[in-house]
Amino acid sequence: MKLINTIIQILKDLLIFFLNFFSNQYRKYHFYYNNVIIKSIDKVSKDTIIWKYTYIWYNTNITKTIIWNYCSIANNVSIWMWEHDLNKISTNSIFYKNQYKELTKNDCIIWNDVWIWVDSIIRRWVTIWNWAIIWANSFVNKNIPPYAIAVWNPAKIIKYRFNKEKIEKIKKSKWWKYNKIKAEQIINKL
Repeated sequence: MKLINTIIQILKDLLIFFLNFFSNQYRKYHFYYNNVIIKSIDKVSKDTIIWKYTYIWYNTNITKTIIWNYCSIANNVSIWMWEHDLNKISTNSIFYKNQYKELTKNDCIIWNDVWIWVDSIIRRWVTIWNWAIIWANSFVNKNIPPYAIAVWNPAKIIKYRFNKEKIEKIKKSKWWKYNKIKAEQIINKL
């Protein structure tokens, strides 16, 4: 059984490789790998790294981002190309030698179990730390700390999800490092 699972994983890897190789700069298909779900109408750049158990829902655009485990990214979220150089004579990207590289200078990092709700915009250089929530229609232009709930435009922290005692228990559990079955068992005990 283990051999069959290994062969299936290798075939999936090859399929993903060929789909990426023969497609353009963005992934434009249903993408199920490492329990990651990307809907076919999303645009996720090939230089975006997505770890495990994450879903990206409809009509979302993501470039050059690192997304860790168990993240939930809703409809119409944009982590897109923003880096127009305000110090240049013209900000129009037609004057850039490499438009994509210039417009995506800084990575965006989304840590474990982050929920980004519908219609939110995340700036390029932002880090959203573990277990944070970005409320619907928010514009995030600064880092969001762990367990924070951020809302509005620009996003402001309105509260934290749990008290310090509960946060310490969650941190010690390290549930986000496990597969779904083991993670669920740990979460249910918390």
